[in-house]
Amino acid sequence: MTRIYRAAVIACGRMSYAHGRAYEALPNVELAACADISPEALARFGETFGIPEKRRYLDYREMLAAERPDLVSIVSLHHQHAEMTIEAARHGPQGILCEKPIAVSLGEADAMIAACQESGTMLVVGHQRRYNAQYLAAYHAIQEGAIGELLSLESHGHPRSSLLVDGTHTIDLLRWYAGELPVRWVMAQIDTGEGREGWGTRIENACVLMFGFGGDLRALHTCGGAPANPSCDDGSTDASDRIALWPPVVGGNYHHIILRGSEGEIQIDGDRPREGIPWVRLVRNGEMREIPLEPYAGPEYREAVHVPLVRDLIANIETGAPHTLSAASARATLEVLMAAYESSRARALVRLPLEVAENPLFAMLDARRSDSGLQEPAR
Repeated sequence: MTRIYRAAVIACGRMSYAHGRAYEALPNVELAACADISPEALARFGETFGIPEKRRYLDYREMLAAERPDLVSIVSLHHQHAEMTIEAARHGPQGILCEKPIAVSLGEADAMIAACQESGTMLVVGHQRRYNAQYLAAYHAIQEGAIGELLSLESHGHPRSSLLVDGTHTIDLLRWYAGELPVRWVMAQIDTGEGREGWGTRIENACVLMFGFGGDLRALHTCGGAPANPSCDDGSTDASDRIALWPPVVGGNYHHIILRGSEGEIQIDGDRPREGIPWVRLVRNGEMREIPLEPYAGPEYREAVHVPLVRDLIANIETGAPHTLSAASARATLEVLMAAYESSRARALVRLPLEVAENPLFAMLDARRSDSGLQEPAR
């Protein structure tokens, strides 16, 4: 008989529905319980997926203790990932799917990984764009030698993007395209003038980041921007009101990627194609041609990709094989982000492995507030 895995979701905001639909779509998974501190969010999620009221919890710890789920999705704010993952691991689930980024510091990520290793839990992190059709198409083209030897990688985010919110996806993709080779060094500069926050976490306004994999393979990433009119309060969410570090990147193509090889280059327009331009294209010998996309299930592919992600998680639990979105891989991506902040703080190239457990951005902002005599607001 096929084993049925009982799944539970912690935090029932917008992204939780992608997790819920994936569990609902798999015949060997029962979405059994959910938890959120908001009664309204809890009720909406519970009603959508037919979860009985007695299995809807306002305290995720109570849910974990009572339900003992096999699979746990953690879809909370960034700074809650570590606490919730460590607590979930204490209850011995077989798999945890935590949203990206894995954590907001390397110290937190290491604690999460250690807790899951101790409990025998497979921890994977939601860098699910590896499953998206356009990024898969580019990956397979590289593997098949479409551009020869990979020489450099370039990526750009939209004017309101940041490393921890969006860049974590892009850097993960670049590392994937590079065969997950170890990153050896990072050099970056960031702008923090606006005091921005994203998903409950302090983030930078803009970043220019370079890193090397050893040998001659190099990568460049830019994200974010600045108010077009610095004299006004930039409260708008309209990217057109901001200076973009890479002007062609707008809207859904914010994981804009260029992969250059010895025999050509691959260009990817991110999460949405631009009208009249192939979504993924190969430029070689002065000619451009479209690279066909891998098939995906329907137009809502951003949600649908969680289905194979969870299916692979279950298969890997049963076989012991590593998941493509393993916690170790997510930590390697986080290390690049933290090294970018450390490089900006130190005003120097940073060599990896990074021996800094804290978040250098937070430390830099705290030091600046302390020097100015201001108190950091309580969280």
